[in-house]
Amino acid sequence: AGPESGALPAQVIAELAEALGAPLLADPLSGLRTGPHDRTNILDAYDAYLRDPRAGSLAPDCVLRFGAAPTSKALNQFLARATDAAHVLCDLPGSNRDPDALTTHRLTADARSAAVALREAVSGERDGAWLDEWRERDARARRALDEYTLAAPDPFEGRAVAELQRALPAGATIFAGNSMPVRDVDSFLASDGKPLAVVSNRGANGIDGVVSSSLGHAAAGLGPVALLIGDLSLYHDLNGLWAGRRHGLDLTVLLVNNAGSAIFHYLPQAAHEHVFEEWFATPSDIDFAAAARAYGAGHCLLDDWNELSEALARPEQGVRIVEIRTERTRNVEMHREAWAKASEAAWT
Repeated sequence: AGPESGALPAQVIAELAEALGAPLLADPLSGLRTGPHDRTNILDAYDAYLRDPRAGSLAPDCVLRFGAAPTSKALNQFLARATDAAHVLCDLPGSNRDPDALTTHRLTADARSAAVALREAVSGERDGAWLDEWRERDARARRALDEYTLAAPDPFEGRAVAELQRALPAGATIFAGNSMPVRDVDSFLASDGKPLAVVSNRGANGIDGVVSSSLGHAAAGLGPVALLIGDLSLYHDLNGLWAGRRHGLDLTVLLVNNAGSAIFHYLPQAAHEHVFEEWFATPSDIDFAAAARAYGAGHCLLDDWNELSEALARPEQGVRIVEIRTERTRNVEMHREAWAKASEAAWT
């Protein structure tokens, strides 16, 4: 189940997966990973262990996709390697959300109608062995991710997701910023625990306008909203903070400040040291406490992750920025360590 601008019919799709005996790989933006429905067959750690070459042993015969293409690069590459599988895409008329051109069969219908019809058509007993293997590997990977995340000696950006999930009340919303935040949500948001909404403004996947989008969501009055965002993205939409003061909105901004753009450290450009830092990492040195004061927002700078859960548990009053600082190069190393430990746990 991929990202969807309006939440997918979670319970119906979960029932279809159960009837088929199929694993349900739920993108955090699909509405299925953390919603108030049966999450028994939902997998959430695939972004870590599908990076491993041994993932070929899980190659499917059929892929049924609802929603847009997944956020996870590892999952997209896994699906692209399944060249012998039938790839069935359920989408509305006029929509063609298939950037890798994998679709072999198409169901032109809304997700609910298609899922209900398919569920009614399923009959007979199912072989649960394949599903059990997926679930066991996913559970081992999730445990390894959680253990690494909470025990990491240095400030680790993946922990921001775990702390948000732990501190927010049931029914709250995590608004995931673009670039690394939405990818960290994909890697580190577990499917167990309290029901939460997870949304984002993917658009063209740009980092601008994210603050304004999250305040728009807060204005809907659907419950507490916490925005997970990086420093460059917040800088690009600082003026959006004014709308929060102007309209009396409540928003917690969890700012992961790594003084630049971390996502390019995962790409080949990082090898070109003579140009990388200035032209790709684009280092920043912004005083967000001063910026918060200018827009009438609260601000606190945390010294370590142990203070984060306490800060997030305080009641919201207006717009507030909770800032934690990380180091980009070390953070990349820690991501790779976390994925490696999760993958090894899944495959041994």
